[in-house]
Amino acid sequence: MPKDHMDSLYNSKNILVRFVHNQRLDELAGLIPREGKKILDAGCGEGHLIYKLNSQNPKNRYSGIDVTDIALDSAKSKCPFADIRHMDIRKLDFPDGYFDVVIASEVLEHIQDYKKAVDELKRVVKKDGLLIMSFPNEMLWTISRMLLFRRPIKVPDHFNSFNPKMVKKMIGWPLLKQINLPFKLPFHLSLTAVMVFKRDA
Repeated sequence: MPKDHMDSLYNSKNILVRFVHNQRLDELAGLIPREGKKILDAGCGEGHLIYKLNSQNPKNRYSGIDVTDIALDSAKSKCPFADIRHMDIRKLDFPDGYFDVVIASEVLEHIQDYKKAVDELKRVVKKDGLLIMSFPNEMLWTISRMLLFRRPIKVPDHFNSFNPKMVKKMIGWPLLKQINLPFKLPFHLSLTAVMVFKRDA
């Protein structure tokens, strides 16, 4: 990943690209409780989401993990208040039920053996805790990139493609909310889905 790759998207000169990525951050931030909870951003990249979450909910305790050193350097600089670590999402070094909220935003499509990652994400969510996931509609993203003359047309490090029905079955917990972005249309007409699951007590 190039240095400041995500920063270039959140601050893109293309108004549509900038809007879509920042809207996702806004929607995720609006889902987080404000009562001193332990929050994990699994696949935190350069720390943009953690930074936004802390600016709105500073009483929470934030952790972030990623495997990309150049992104982690940026995250540590941007979020000195957070516990930022180099860690494989498929083998999390946290106890069972450690976090009140676990977020995996635009992550699973990058992991070939994503089922191991899902098992780990579920493991570290406490009882009655939340697992928040977002993932792209790969077909519509590909069409959008083609129309915007972005290259390559297909994002090369997206190994998997998901839809809400598949993710709901994979998680197996009650679904509290689904938000399709950017305009809250049905998923097949949306670029991204955000899904909020609650672990049974």
